[in-house]
Amino acid sequence: MKSVVLWGDKPSEEDVEEQSVNALCFNPDGSQLLAGVGAKILVYDTADGVLRSALSGHGDVVNTISYASDGSRFASGGADKLVVIWTNELQGMLKYAHDSSVQCVTYHPTSHLLASCSNTDFGLWSPEQKNVTKTKLTGRITCCAWSADGQLLAFGLYNGQVHIRDKEGNEKYKFDRSDAANSPVWNVSWCPTRDDELLLAAVDWGQKLTLYQATGAKQTGKERKLGFDPCGLSWLIKDAYKQESRAEYILIGGSNKECTIYSREGFKLGTVCTQDAWIWCCCAKPDGSAVAVGTTNGFIGMYDVKFGVVHGIHKDRYAYRDNMTDVIVHHLATDQKVKVKCRELVRKIATYKTTLAIQTLDKILIYEAPGDVPHDMKYKTTFKINKNIECSSMIVTSSYIITCQDKRLHCFNFSGEEIRVWQMDSPIRYLKLIGGPSDYESVLIGLKNGGVYQVFVNNPFPQLLAKQNGVIYCVDMNVNRTKVAIIDDTLTLYVYNVRTKELLYQEPNAQTVAWNISFPDMLAFSGDGFINIKVADFPVYRQNLQRSMTNHIRHLYEHKSKSGLIVGFNGCTIYLLHLCAMSGITVPVTDAVYRYMGKKQLDNAYRLACLGETNKTWDALGHACLEQGQFDLAKKCFSRTRDVKYLNLLANYEESAKRGETKMNINLGDYYAYSGRFQDAARNYQQGGAPERAMTMFSDLRMFDQAKEYMVAGDMDQQRLLNKQAEWAITMNEQRRAAELFVAANDFQKAIDLAGKNKWADLLASITSKLDKSQLDLLRRCARYFVEMKQYTYAADVYEKMGDIKSLLDMRIILSQWDEVFILVRRYPTYASDAYYNYGQYLAEHDRFVDAQRAFHKAGRVNEARNVLQALTNNAVNETRFNDAGYYNWLLSKEYLIALSETLNDDLRSDLFKRYHRCSLLADLYFAYQYIYEYTTEPFVDTPPLILFNIARFIYHKLAHLAGDIPPALSKFRTCYAACKIAKILNANKFSRQMIYLMRDLTFTHNLGNKRIEIEQLALEMEARTFSDDHDLLPLCYRCSHHNELLNARGNECSSCGSPFVLSHLSFDVLPLVEFILPSDINDEDALNLLEQVPNSQLENSTPSTKLTQSTVNRLVITEQGNTARAEDKDPFLKKMSKYSSNPDEYRPVVVDRALLKAMDPSLVFVCKWPFPLRWKWYRIIVPEQPVGRCRHCNKFFHNDEFELALLEQGGCPFCRNKKDTEITGEYILLIIFCMKYVL
Repeated sequence: MKSVVLWGDKPSEEDVEEQSVNALCFNPDGSQLLAGVGAKILVYDTADGVLRSALSGHGDVVNTISYASDGSRFASGGADKLVVIWTNELQGMLKYAHDSSVQCVTYHPTSHLLASCSNTDFGLWSPEQKNVTKTKLTGRITCCAWSADGQLLAFGLYNGQVHIRDKEGNEKYKFDRSDAANSPVWNVSWCPTRDDELLLAAVDWGQKLTLYQATGAKQTGKERKLGFDPCGLSWLIKDAYKQESRAEYILIGGSNKECTIYSREGFKLGTVCTQDAWIWCCCAKPDGSAVAVGTTNGFIGMYDVKFGVVHGIHKDRYAYRDNMTDVIVHHLATDQKVKVKCRELVRKIATYKTTLAIQTLDKILIYEAPGDVPHDMKYKTTFKINKNIECSSMIVTSSYIITCQDKRLHCFNFSGEEIRVWQMDSPIRYLKLIGGPSDYESVLIGLKNGGVYQVFVNNPFPQLLAKQNGVIYCVDMNVNRTKVAIIDDTLTLYVYNVRTKELLYQEPNAQTVAWNISFPDMLAFSGDGFINIKVADFPVYRQNLQRSMTNHIRHLYEHKSKSGLIVGFNGCTIYLLHLCAMSGITVPVTDAVYRYMGKKQLDNAYRLACLGETNKTWDALGHACLEQGQFDLAKKCFSRTRDVKYLNLLANYEESAKRGETKMNINLGDYYAYSGRFQDAARNYQQGGAPERAMTMFSDLRMFDQAKEYMVAGDMDQQRLLNKQAEWAITMNEQRRAAELFVAANDFQKAIDLAGKNKWADLLASITSKLDKSQLDLLRRCARYFVEMKQYTYAADVYEKMGDIKSLLDMRIILSQWDEVFILVRRYPTYASDAYYNYGQYLAEHDRFVDAQRAFHKAGRVNEARNVLQALTNNAVNETRFNDAGYYNWLLSKEYLIALSETLNDDLRSDLFKRYHRCSLLADLYFAYQYIYEYTTEPFVDTPPLILFNIARFIYHKLAHLAGDIPPALSKFRTCYAACKIAKILNANKFSRQMIYLMRDLTFTHNLGNKRIEIEQLALEMEARTFSDDHDLLPLCYRCSHHNELLNARGNECSSCGSPFVLSHLSFDVLPLVEFILPSDINDEDALNLLEQVPNSQLENSTPSTKLTQSTVNRLVITEQGNTARAEDKDPFLKKMSKYSSNPDEYRPVVVDRALLKAMDPSLVFVCKWPFPLRWKWYRIIVPEQPVGRCRHCNKFFHNDEFELALLEQGGCPFCRNKKDTEITGEYILLIIFCMKYVL
């Protein structure tokens, strides 16, 4: 560390004694220095020390001065108890007073808040307030200071205490110090760096320096004994050349008449200046470039403090001094850094491999990092030499410390013993360790007289390497110890051969030089603002030094010096040192690589490129190696660029070499072909005896004319060439031409694909005609393309040619060409099953389910027929299409009935019989439930209430007998709800109340849940009515003439005789029909024959006046003679019908024998024919005045008029949807019968 006097001044007035300098303060930009001398404030220009002004605002001694951080004002305080605020234009603004002498004033670091201290109190003032807030402390205040963040205010007291308060003046901490009574705190100062520690330095007249950490409210470190009474205290921040952090030092002046610099931890580092009197105050310039001191005899001085650079470097490890007491080791390759704390002044640094030597004031410390782990930077102390060795420079080897002093080199081992001394004949000007084996390292020495020597640590005799005429500035030796580079005072670089001492070359304008430790024939030297790269005997490559630097180093370069020291050269990185800043600069070596390639020195080019080159350079080097036949080097080059193409080529070369097929011309031909030099490749193939390779290459390139030049008979025929031409035509988008070429080359598959994809039916037909019927795959491909093009005639011809009837049939089926399908089926009956099965699916998809069933049956797919119907049924139920659901269930019942007639297995027949009855029941229920669902979901329906009422009763009676087996989607609640509402309209009050009672035990349907209130209201209303039903609504049994209750426990059977009701399947009221059965000795066909005998005996014996008419049937007839007769007497069936059991559980059906069959009128009998094993059902109409209609297909009965209307509206039966097979009886039948009688 060195300090230089910038200027000094000792102001004096005539007839006035010397006055002490009590206060110093810089303005924020450092252009002015304010000094409190006596009762005046002197203003100096810091650049030249000229006194600009002397301010008189105090009546007594000025004790303190402080400048605001924005530079707009400053404040002063004095023994006259006043605080004066000044502008930066040196004009007084205002003043306020304390009760005693003002000891200290200090401005807040970020505002105009001013703290002022007198002996007994302190005040806080800001421009926004009129009055000064003052607070008393317990002791006499000597000093105060704001923290860097402005949150804390520290006070030093005469009683030895340190108080910390916040910016509002509230106490935060108080530090009680040892021996405080005898140690008045004379000055305090916060570290101006804003960090987490908030470090406070305090000095007292117990001759101690103490550091406090405000964040932890504790003392940090030990108290440092100063040995003198401190007076002035300030922080010096040096950050101009720092890369890591700003350097922070403490300035202390006092009774020892010196201004001393201490480290942040309190270690003494050096002295700024020594004066003739006490240094009462000291102050650092804001930018850290200078220090001002003031003494008790009135001297004011300004000093420039310079910290010397202490560092050492070996290869990629650079060590330098930090904050004067620490050492930072920087690994240049990995950019890893580690700090070594010495806690005392570092004087010298040396590094070698993993060894680090640090010289302090009285010892040398040896550190070692682990050598077994690469780049490990954990240095540990291994040796300590407790000697104060004076030297100008120091180096360290693996086992020794070598120091240089004038003409001598001293070698010490790590125990401090001097091993050897080398005496040179001239002062040593340059010293560099170049390494070597352990304990055999060598050192290069440059002397003032121009001598260059090499010294080995185990050899007492220096070896002369070269002799120059001037002073040696720099020396270095290459990595294989064959060349030495020297720079003398002429700034000329000389390179010598170490063995022959021959001068190899010289270069001007050189200041520093370094050989590349990775390539022995390359060095770098700097000079005249440039970095110069010299490789072998090639021309020098120059690079602007300023452009190569980082921004930080460039700033130093521009403002401090235009030279940088090259201290290392590794690979493509040059390590440039400027002051203590190290910068790695990457330089290209591309020019030298290409020059080596030009001289065909490919090994040197490869080793040089390994230092760091671009992919482009590696590609060029790889191609050069391939042309020279150095395949190993070429493989390494292309591996760098991951060029798979050329790596595959080299792998082919290796395989050929293993087989003993290596020919240089063929290899070169392959390389030229890969590189696009096709003519060169063809010539090399020709010279290597492989012209077929040239032909293949040109044909692959679609250069067919050139391929023909190299065609060899028997190697490549015309067909292969046509194939190549066709492929080229495809790439040129000449698809038709390509297809024709493929046909000419007999490559039919590719031709077919092209014709098919482009929909060229004519070309495809032409190809088909050329194919043999045995080429099934190609023909099948043609047929597939014809189908895609919808050329079905061509496709059919192809299938016929192939004999593939199955594919032909499938095509017709897909196209729904059913006429052609069945023509094929007649010709080839084996495919009938598949044809009818697909036809059935087609019909089912088009809602022709009856036809679909027939088709499925013809296909022998009974299960599929049932599955289709079952799926349709389920879908209809899920979609609430209950009418369709009933129809599909009826179709299913027919399926089961057919299966029942064809099955002989008793168990299977039992199951089919159950399924038949179940589907028949579901058909009736879903058919009827459609009306109920529409009534409860639609706002308006056109179905009369009476019909809805009958339907609701029918469904409820059926569901009641099903117990818990309710069919899907059928709601008993919905049925009861509809029946209840309609019953109210029809005055069926009793039935309505019964439905209400039943609904209370049922679960609400999801979309009728909001009807609860309506039902409750309906219940209340029905409770007010009579508990009876309208007599006209009661169903009549036509066998026993009994009127049944609306809610019948026996359901749809008479509660008196047990006879089942026959209902109309539209109005669902009771039809005048009575079922009768045949005795076991009469089968159905015989009974029908007996019934159809005409004329009937009953009719023959009757006179016209007594024949049945529509007005006399079932009535009392008054004859002309006045006799009365009942209809039962004339009609034996009515007489037989009247005989029944009064117990409905003992129901006895009407049995009609042969005689009665002959006597019955066939026009009044309905015969419902059912297939085996079911028996036919026989019904007799009781009231001919009520015409009854029947559907012969489903055997459902209807009122004649409603049935006729349904036929007109729907075109068929409303239940089974059949378009024919209907039967009508009643008055129309009677009229026909009478007409026939009269004709006869």
